[in-house]
Amino acid sequence: MTSPIDAWIKSRGLDFSSWPFGGDVFWPVALKWAIVAASILAIWIIAALVRAFVRLIGHRAIRPPGEFDGSSWDLGASVSRFAVLVLLSPVPMTLAGIDWQGFGARRGPGVLVALAILFAALLGANWVSRALRNFGRKAHRRTGADDTMLAFIASFLKYAIFAVAILFALTQLGFPAASLAALLGASALAIGLALQDTLKAVAAGIMLAIFRPFRIGDFVTLGGLDGVVSDITPFTTALRQVDNKIVSLTNDKVWNQPLINHTHEDERNLEIRVSCAYDDDVDLAIGVLKRVANDEPLIVHKDRIWAGVYDLSAGGVVLRLRAWVTAPDFVLARANLLHAIKLAFDREGLNLSLARAAPAPQRNELKTGSGGQKDGA
Repeated sequence: MTSPIDAWIKSRGLDFSSWPFGGDVFWPVALKWAIVAASILAIWIIAALVRAFVRLIGHRAIRPPGEFDGSSWDLGASVSRFAVLVLLSPVPMTLAGIDWQGFGARRGPGVLVALAILFAALLGANWVSRALRNFGRKAHRRTGADDTMLAFIASFLKYAIFAVAILFALTQLGFPAASLAALLGASALAIGLALQDTLKAVAAGIMLAIFRPFRIGDFVTLGGLDGVVSDITPFTTALRQVDNKIVSLTNDKVWNQPLINHTHEDERNLEIRVSCAYDDDVDLAIGVLKRVANDEPLIVHKDRIWAGVYDLSAGGVVLRLRAWVTAPDFVLARANLLHAIKLAFDREGLNLSLARAAPAPQRNELKTGSGGQKDGA
């Protein structure tokens, strides 16, 4: 197929023979491919503008705005960009002299069916994933059911539907099923060797979904980071920290490190350590701690409040207060108690200071006492 650009150059009688770098051989080819590249860039910009326009309409149509991600408008924006790219793709092919009409006559039906399969898979996978997540959230709000497993299954099904759709689309393009099966096996082996860490993350994600040491909405410590679990996928676990930052951790790192779930139980035991001077009335200080805890409305099980001497340190007598609070009120109850203890110690004339734990004894101190003799000898 003759390129329209070549025909246009001949019709204009343009002479490049006096130009450098090969003259009439190099510059016609360079001009043609520059125009082709410019047309591809123009088509990409048009597709991006169409997508941005659809997203703008979607953001205005959806309330609240936070529900836009994953919605039909979000999906429609991506589909519209893809449609523009497909519809305008014959333009650069024609400019390059490619017989796209002959290719379309030979492969057109298969290409259309393959595109239809991928489009249906895109719609279906997103719909299934979104429906399962919405069902899990509604069940959690109504009955307190665990939605972590449903969120994991939703992500897994989304990727599985995409993989199956790609295989069916390739068969429509003329690839034999037996060859695809062999290619799939070889690719799986190569991918498995190249992406060992990723497969570890998937395996760890399955273990997290089965044993569920934490659930979506729990406040946890993972890998030394604190936050609320916002999502669990086959590859990563997302934490929303106190300052609203999202931290993503691969599931293998989550599974291989200590997991601290602060909200798994309904109640938590709150511990506060303070110290007073040796010449202070220790019994009075203990009584102040008990009274402050008993007056705090966020403390539950008032009969289980305990306060006593924890340690005798160089800085003073270390006292410990233990009380039970509900898990959501832990931080607020601790802040209220510290504030009330400071005011109460000031009123009673007690010297409040920072409590420091006693240093751990050395190994030889555990085995021997003074003079090198064993303890108890």
